[in-house]
Amino acid sequence: MNDYVRQFLNDDWKSMPDAPRLYLSAFGKHPGWNDHMDVIGLVTDSLVRGKALLYDGIAHQVESAAWEKAGAGKVTPGFDHIIHWRRLHESLTGLMWSSRDGKGRSLYPMVLLAHCAGQPFAWQAGELLPALREAGEKCRATNSSSTVLAVLDAAQKSLRERAPAQPAATQLDSPIGLPAWTAHFAREFTALRRVLHHLRSNCAAFAPVGHAWCGDSKHAQSVRLRLPAVPGQSPAESLNAWLSFLATQLDPAAPMLGLHPQNQPWLDVIIGEPGPADLVVLRTLPVATPVISDIPYQMDAQPSAFETGVLSNLGRGALPATSCLVEAAGEMNRQESIKWLSKFRANFLTRLLRSTGSPF
Repeated sequence: MNDYVRQFLNDDWKSMPDAPRLYLSAFGKHPGWNDHMDVIGLVTDSLVRGKALLYDGIAHQVESAAWEKAGAGKVTPGFDHIIHWRRLHESLTGLMWSSRDGKGRSLYPMVLLAHCAGQPFAWQAGELLPALREAGEKCRATNSSSTVLAVLDAAQKSLRERAPAQPAATQLDSPIGLPAWTAHFAREFTALRRVLHHLRSNCAAFAPVGHAWCGDSKHAQSVRLRLPAVPGQSPAESLNAWLSFLATQLDPAAPMLGLHPQNQPWLDVIIGEPGPADLVVLRTLPVATPVISDIPYQMDAQPSAFETGVLSNLGRGALPATSCLVEAAGEMNRQESIKWLSKFRANFLTRLLRSTGSPF
């Protein structure tokens, strides 16, 4: 297996109890730079890898003219996304929006991305994302690179001061979005049955505990899912609900990249190691990338025993207790994944290898 599988969002933070648990970075296009922005804040291995995968994927679409060839009727005008890349107790969370460089070129976005360790998603949704929106507005309002650096430096300092103390327990799940999600799919159960059918048909390599998705030493497998947002939910709520659900169905050790375009009724999730072609979903409309729950799969008229159990859980406001791919209980799968990943954790000090010298 490759370094992405072993090391991405898998740091040994206990070895560095005094190290900050939040790192803010920025990359992409901004008028303060005449080309791509200088490296800003990429001081953790996960931020370096995350930026490379996101930006290489966008570059692949730009250089192949994938969005241009698709035509205006199949793509959105630009970028405007919430990003949440989750793996158990670590995440990369941020914002992406359409931007341009000092010469007016606008094919690439600007991205703010924060590496968070141990912060519950409820805090990220309530504190981090609003702070990133404010910082983003200030960045869009200036053509000065030095002002951008000052804005990001101030935002990181403020967020670190407001970040919660490290919890004693390891359970960091947040319930935001789950009550509305479970209530919605208890009413619209056919839509969720289609999602479960899709997972059974396309995600066998991501069955919990098996780790078949990461056997290749060069590049781990990936699968992308376009899912419906729950009406009335914020993007953060939909992201948390869907990623929490998928963690009960797929390998909890697999990183999950959630991309929610603002003001759109869908979100995309890439499971595993994103390949360059996977990032086409950033701008494709449902006519090009269908929402799974809208695909008219041929299914049995009556729900299976497993699906009936899922519906019962939803009625109680709970996520499924087991996976549609294996029979083992979800919490047992989670604990096995934590144990498996712990074998690969490196001392966090050895991972701060690509620092820019000064973060901002």
